[in-house]
Amino acid sequence: MPMNIPTTPIKPVTLSHRIVEIIRQAITSGDLGPGDRIVELRLAKQLGVGNTAVREALFELERAGLVTRIPNKGSFITKMTWEDAQQIFRIRKELESLAVELALEHISATGLDLLQGFVDGMKTAAETSDFERFYQNDLEFHRTLWRLSQNRYLASSLETLVVPLFAFLLIRTRLDYRVDLLGSAHHHHQLLDTIRNGHGVKDRMIASLDSSEFFWEKAERTLAGPPAE
Repeated sequence: MPMNIPTTPIKPVTLSHRIVEIIRQAITSGDLGPGDRIVELRLAKQLGVGNTAVREALFELERAGLVTRIPNKGSFITKMTWEDAQQIFRIRKELESLAVELALEHISATGLDLLQGFVDGMKTAAETSDFERFYQNDLEFHRTLWRLSQNRYLASSLETLVVPLFAFLLIRTRLDYRVDLLGSAHHHHQLLDTIRNGHGVKDRMIASLDSSEFFWEKAERTLAGPPAE
């Protein structure tokens, strides 16, 4: 499947990281989907970079769970079954609830402002049906909470578990149902208010995650067939 990628060669600074972001963008925009193959030589030629930089980027994506490397066959965008999603989602609820509790011990006004910015970004994106922008703000909201826990092992575990879920369940169910996106933004706003108050945060986090059930129900149907248009 062809990707919408820049034709100008990438500058050598943080080269592999920039390639990672290009592939991530292709996944979140729907240009690449579960099971699609990434051919290293072809991608290197398209980007005007060396094979080594592409290979390093694919290793990083593999560590993040976004790419699966199959010996003698190549690299593929990771495919996830509904059972995989359910199992990971259950673990996520436990780990992310712990992360938000730990974050309360370290959170500052700056951290709260950062979280508020992502919630505002989600709301704006929902109002314009900009699913890609909504996804980015949603993911960064959660990543910020993980970092604020100041437990690097917990943050790393959540990064490995949750990013593939966002990429292959949330993004694959792309629909322009504004009310659903607005509802999700509202739940994140409620969660942030609870964090500010400092009471009942774990329960609110679980409720916020449970509120995304419409995504999982849609994902269950979508994973049985072609991605939603």
